[in-house]
Amino acid sequence: MTNTSENQHNFYGFTLEALEEFLVENLKQKSFRAKQLFQWVYQRDKLNFEDMTDLSKELRGIFNETFYFLDCNHESRAISKDGTRKYLFKMDKNDLIESVMIKQEDRMTLCVSSQVGCALGCKFCQTGTMGLKRNLTTAEIIKQFVGVKRDSVNFNDMYSNVVFMGMGEPLHNYKGVTEALKIITSDFGLGLSGRKITVSSVGLVPAIAKFGKSGIDVNLAISLNATTDEIRSKIMPVNDRYNISTLLGTLREYPLKRRKKFTIEYVMLKDLNDTDADLKRLPLILKDLPVKINLIPYNENAGLGFHEPLKETVFKWQRKLLDQGLTSTIRWSKGRDIDAACGQLVTATKQEKTKNNISPIFIEKIEQAKRDLIENIA
Repeated sequence: MTNTSENQHNFYGFTLEALEEFLVENLKQKSFRAKQLFQWVYQRDKLNFEDMTDLSKELRGIFNETFYFLDCNHESRAISKDGTRKYLFKMDKNDLIESVMIKQEDRMTLCVSSQVGCALGCKFCQTGTMGLKRNLTTAEIIKQFVGVKRDSVNFNDMYSNVVFMGMGEPLHNYKGVTEALKIITSDFGLGLSGRKITVSSVGLVPAIAKFGKSGIDVNLAISLNATTDEIRSKIMPVNDRYNISTLLGTLREYPLKRRKKFTIEYVMLKDLNDTDADLKRLPLILKDLPVKINLIPYNENAGLGFHEPLKETVFKWQRKLLDQGLTSTIRWSKGRDIDAACGQLVTATKQEKTKNNISPIFIEKIEQAKRDLIENIA
């Protein structure tokens, strides 16, 4: 249902609690109706209120006049030879964003976007070159989950894991992301386990502290990517505001649940942050923090001036970290043949590319970097 009037409300924009309040205060209905609606929409995938047979005809009419649903169909879908799928979704104002369904040996992981572009400008990430156009609404974030879920029946699979590592900085869109998390983890919504959901941040310290107090029980990943402020500031401008010491201090005060760990993402850039000195410093600065480290070899096909580390360097890092008792994994990218690697997500149309004087050939090169970070948190 996409035909709407000014008086209708986007159903996907409501958390369960907000819907309960809306039904009671605005429609004078019992709050339990919200759970009924959530189950019909998110668990039975029914968007026509006439199909909701445990509601009276009168109620179905009221809800039909009150709510509408976003069109969750994708604009396009590309499939990698390794089974990874990249989706292009059109949002309000014709903004385009991408989501990636990552094929892994024992599961499918959905990587979702939280913004159109990104304001934080990490030098190794193509999304950062777009700048920030706007935050996605809660409904637009949910649209990705619903759209991919519906398409997954064509492949006899379904995502069990989720990473907020698509376009944008999730904690820069705090309201949209936290409300979406409440919907997807609700027992009456999509019912996903918080243990299998990871929110990734470049290190927005105030938002991290706020997130820790929110009561939302999901995993937190931090893009560290350097062991000194000098190098981190060169590749991540956010470090000028919240340096390594401040960031790690915030993590030490974070109310992490027992037996849980932070994921530390470390994109390895040849001869920049992959030196022996960096390898020696990393365990020291992470001392006493419960962490697992994802080593992410950079994909230089991104065309941003950085280079992929030597494989022997990557393996040496993992071995040395493991020797020091640190959980360490190497994450090689999936779906490179469809430009779906993390750090590469860019959705400028050809018209926009021309308008911005960016060579289409250059864009095609830098889009190759999209998938390199995505799998690393799942």
